Amino acid sequence: MPHYTERIQEVLPHAKIIKLIGYTNGNREYQKAKCAAGKWQTTEALQDEQIHEWLQKGGWIGVRIPKGRIVVDIDDKTEGALLRGLLEGERIHHHAIQTPNGWQFIFRGETELTYQQGQYQKYVNRLGLTQDTRAAEKGYIVFPTENTEGRYLVTQSLNGVDEFPSFLYKAWNGAKTPSPMSYPYDTSGSRDGDFYDMARRLLTCGVSKQDVLGSLQLAYQYFVPYKKDFPFQAVQEKVESACRKVKEGTYNRSSEMEELKAPIHGNSENKVIPKPFKVGTNATLFEEKEDKDGNIITKLVSRKTPFITKEFHNIERSQLLYEIEWKEQSRIMKEVVPASTLAVRKELLELSDRGFSVHDNNVKQIITYFDRYLLMNDIDQHHAVERLGHVKDSFIHPSLTKDVEIMAIDYGEKQILEAFEVKGTSESWKQEVFARINQNPKAVFLVLASFASVIIQDLRLHPFIVDLSGTTSQGKTTTLKVAASVWGNERLMSEWNATKVSIERKAAYLNSFPLLLDDTRKANERILKDVIYQFSGGRSKGRGSLKGSQREFTWHNILLSTGEVSLNEYAKNQGGAAARIIPLIDEPLGKNHGNIMSLHEGMENNYGAIGIAFLQVWLANKKTLLSEYPTFRKYYVEKAKGNEVLTRLAGYYAAVHFTGSILKEKLQLDVDLQAISDLFDEIAKENKAIDKPMQFLEEILTDLDSSRQDIFYTWEPCARTGFERFCSSKTAD
Repeated sequence: MPHYTERIQEVLPHAKIIKLIGYTNGNREYQKAKCAAGKWQTTEALQDEQIHEWLQKGGWIGVRIPKGRIVVDIDDKTEGALLRGLLEGERIHHHAIQTPNGWQFIFRGETELTYQQGQYQKYVNRLGLTQDTRAAEKGYIVFPTENTEGRYLVTQSLNGVDEFPSFLYKAWNGAKTPSPMSYPYDTSGSRDGDFYDMARRLLTCGVSKQDVLGSLQLAYQYFVPYKKDFPFQAVQEKVESACRKVKEGTYNRSSEMEELKAPIHGNSENKVIPKPFKVGTNATLFEEKEDKDGNIITKLVSRKTPFITKEFHNIERSQLLYEIEWKEQSRIMKEVVPASTLAVRKELLELSDRGFSVHDNNVKQIITYFDRYLLMNDIDQHHAVERLGHVKDSFIHPSLTKDVEIMAIDYGEKQILEAFEVKGTSESWKQEVFARINQNPKAVFLVLASFASVIIQDLRLHPFIVDLSGTTSQGKTTTLKVAASVWGNERLMSEWNATKVSIERKAAYLNSFPLLLDDTRKANERILKDVIYQFSGGRSKGRGSLKGSQREFTWHNILLSTGEVSLNEYAKNQGGAAARIIPLIDEPLGKNHGNIMSLHEGMENNYGAIGIAFLQVWLANKKTLLSEYPTFRKYYVEKAKGNEVLTRLAGYYAAVHFTGSILKEKLQLDVDLQAISDLFDEIAKENKAIDKPMQFLEEILTDLDSSRQDIFYTWEPCARTGFERFCSSKTAD
């Protein structure tokens, strides 16, 4: 049997329990069921045994409101649910009872202001909700039992209850003048007019402008889900307009309104600081609270006040990001973070590494601050991408893209983005950089592949690898730097000394731009084999998560690699690898050291401009140029002469040659296209991997040569062991 007396004492301490008629003696009227069975003011309080007996007869029980408590009754399910959400969102401790027609909320009622509220019916409170109250020792409520269908104790605060909040104070008699508010506002509708009417009526009833603004701020936050084209500033303007109407002031920034403004600079200027937060001196963030005696207590929340300055919507996938900024001495610090960072404790704490004043003691308040800040302010919205190259129907380049923000969430991406610098001009790059290598076909081919990387998606080619290999100090790294100078400075280059995941992430961020990796000997051999096979698929390894599977990263570019040993050697036992790699073997540059020194000087002052020029030409003429590519592909397929590996490489090689022809025709780059064509034949001769049967035969012969004692030329050697003879005889049988 439930112990109702104990449960009731937890909710309403020292309350008197009385009998209500309920559905006894054949009664089926709901209103009559709520009436007391006898003179409830003078009867003795019921105990558990009496309660049980009465419930067995179909009766209900009521609870008299004890001293120090007050009950608000909202006879509308929708408005009651909205108020419950507000109380929980503002962390106002209360008990909540759901009734068949609405909600009841229990608060402490110990102050003189609460006592003055008294008991009333159908009054409109400062939020615009119509409510009844049950005052201490003047009224009672129906307490939920098994007999009261549709009536439940939904919320029971474990920390006691807070004082009756001022925004629930009565404003006017709703029976005579109904509330102008039509919560919730799911569409634009009459929001402007209703908030103006509400403000005017509250001011007319003697509510201060500061309290009007505070109450309507809460109503706006919790009761207006559709805020499009209706920022909180509009509500502020309605309050000011209402003030003029009732002749309480003129249209200027009142002291109450100014308390919501922060003395800040930059993109955050004129942003609203949500209550109860306030910006102090030196841009510190404080929280103001009122104690039970009505005194204002100010508590430091953070050494720095953060502001949300931009809202980014990822055009490639459903993702929301925010730019936050704060002032650090004389500098403005900015960070772009996913929306979850502002709402998840663990993620927000990570910003402390970047200088943001957040720690275990204030993270909860800062999360609340951010949530209310977003509610109160109109944040500038922007489109954003989280990688470069082809994204949807756009091509993203840091210098060409103006209407889309390029995100760099982590330091690795920031380094890549910063490397897309421009120095010098296209003409100076051609004269001071390319002119130093144009007599070396292998170096030229690697550089042309850097250009070609951005167009292979349009050519419907899979990602592939161009591998420059040879002995030490033959100019491989220098040639790779020239390839990097097409798009930016040498920081675009990375080393093979990386994890497979980091290579995947970098390839995905570059997306269409070439991935440049130097020196294979610094890499783990197993990682090399995995990357060779994985890269050409253009998709990262599938990985699971607690909720399903993680997002897979994709790319559509060319990997430019250097090393002392050909990548084909690392992946020679993987048959398909040879058709993914264009190998360039031996010295890419001549032995003219003076020329190489001049080349380095040229690269110091020229990078990035030629890539932009090529992109502009390609994007402007793509439809016309695309029709020319099949001719190049057919040419190299014929040169492959039916060799399976060369035929597959033909499409990739043709893309590089095709790119060279565009550069020669449109940008007057001095490219010897005949030398590029001849290089294909040279590659075919040097590349042992293109003839897999011959490669396997050579491996067999090499193994036999290293173990000649196992070769039988004319007869079986006499010096064989008994076990070997036994095996031989069994084989013969």
